[in-house]
Amino acid sequence: MKIFIINPPAVDKKDYIREGRCMQTKSSWAALWMPLSLAYTTAVLKQENFTVKLVDCIGEKIQEKELLKMISQFSPALIVFNTSFPSIKGDMAVAKRIKIQFPEIKIAGIGMYPTLFEEKFLEEFVAADFGVVGEPEWVIKNLAQVLEKKQPLQNIKGLIFREGDRIKVNESQILGENDVRSLPFPAREMLQNEAYRLPTNGKKFTLINIGRGCPYNCIYCTANVYYGKKFRHRTVESVIGEIEESLQKFGIDNFLFWGESFTIDPVYGEALCDEIIKRKLKITWSTTSRVDTLNAKLLSKMKQSGCALLGLGIESYNQEILDAMKKGTTLEKINQAVKMVKAVDIKSMGHFIFGLPGETRKTAKRSLDFALRSGLDFAQFYCAIPYPKTELGKIAKEKNWIESKDYSQFDLTKSVMRNETLSSQEVKKIRDQAYRRFYFRPKMALQALREIGSWKDLFSILNFIDWIKPKRK
Repeated sequence: MKIFIINPPAVDKKDYIREGRCMQTKSSWAALWMPLSLAYTTAVLKQENFTVKLVDCIGEKIQEKELLKMISQFSPALIVFNTSFPSIKGDMAVAKRIKIQFPEIKIAGIGMYPTLFEEKFLEEFVAADFGVVGEPEWVIKNLAQVLEKKQPLQNIKGLIFREGDRIKVNESQILGENDVRSLPFPAREMLQNEAYRLPTNGKKFTLINIGRGCPYNCIYCTANVYYGKKFRHRTVESVIGEIEESLQKFGIDNFLFWGESFTIDPVYGEALCDEIIKRKLKITWSTTSRVDTLNAKLLSKMKQSGCALLGLGIESYNQEILDAMKKGTTLEKINQAVKMVKAVDIKSMGHFIFGLPGETRKTAKRSLDFALRSGLDFAQFYCAIPYPKTELGKIAKEKNWIESKDYSQFDLTKSVMRNETLSSQEVKKIRDQAYRRFYFRPKMALQALREIGSWKDLFSILNFIDWIKPKRK
């Protein structure tokens, strides 16, 4: 049985990152990510002896016409394609044209859209035959096996499917039981790894998943829905093996350790750093962390093992808003985290969200003032998004805060929700102003000049500046 795994083409000439809960335009991060979940799914299917083709249309700059030709030549029985909220209209338009040209091919969608909407996903998009709720690897493997043997679909946990005119939603996956340690390495050999490069130095980089799941209860986050609440980390040996393969086979020495928080289990984090140091692996890596799970010993080992950038989930510099979003942290912990990261000479990136319950112009200003004075090297500013199945989504629906029914606008760079005091337009304005105030400073200009390694890097920075500057009406 042949299976075609597809990261769909760019939509309206915009490249999108579609990776689990991370759904945004490429320009907001300024780097294109490899489609990690698709690469894992491909590797799992290959392990089960299916004939598999993986294509990242964005990374390979493949347009729809060329994709349709590839499908014709490969002649798969099943197509699996990635979805995200911002790109959903384009994703489903491509799926529709595939279905029109190849009606006999079954199509399965993965990602946050089918996960959060379940049966509504198939109701809205008739081109799709299946949807996957949550992590895709095990569901797609089971689906492929059942289709090949022409067996019933009812027992595949996490699957949505059509049965005649009806849509069936199977029993949910028990995400905490999905064994991430059993997964093979992602199928990087089927991707054009040259496409995934860091914006400042142009070097190849890749994502390495260290674990899945998050035990915390932040009201805005979809991590619990997609990955479950139990943190399941891979073995240190497996992660190190994947790093060594990336170095030796693909010439990649820059990594984003992808997970809900590198420091959820500090002992595990230390063990991973110790092994990188022990094997003298010459790598540079970045990751993310909560502010309340850091300690000086771990940070020192992170620095020694090559950590160059640490993203900090700050969200707001207002205790009342932190409490309302159930973040479980304090302003003191935020202050300590930024100082500790600075002390070991790791660059920091603060992540902030504007427009959460309780946000006002005054609280937003306080968060931005902290970002400006704290010594953070970089910052990302987002708009609160009321995703379905999150507590924020429920609150926003009950209070009639959601101002857009166009789910393609559910993009962290845009605002679709008001709160008690701010309209969605005001939230977007606050967010855009925060970017300009943070990055249009002499300090940031000097920092950018120090880090420019080539003319290409300069153009990347100029593109970023063009993205955050005020747009003429």
